[in-house]
Amino acid sequence: MAIYCSHCGKSLGEDARFCSGCGKPLYAPAAPFAQTRLYRPRTGRMVAGVCAGLAVHYKWDVVWVRVITVLATIFSSGAGLIAYIVFWVVMPEEHLALPPSQGHPQPTDS
Repeated sequence: MAIYCSHCGKSLGEDARFCSGCGKPLYAPAAPFAQTRLYRPRTGRMVAGVCAGLAVHYKWDVVWVRVITVLATIFSSGAGLIAYIVFWVVMPEEHLALPPSQGHPQPTDS
């Protein structure tokens, strides 16, 4: 199967990682801190951070997740609220970001 650059359209080999025409990488490198686990973030939350956590994990818009949650709560006789509470209990909270350690002062021989 032929591979083509999405930027310039040049035909490339099967094992190419970069386009030989424009130099664009064919595959985006994985971020070193890419989120692989579902968690509730400490920033950007409205109530418990469930909708924000789902939006971050699945790369969705948080507004749409909140709208769907409200609609599911209204039109399913409270099943959306029950699901929200279950996620609240099950999803872990994001770890605290601590400042870098300055280290302990070294004793001097005087």
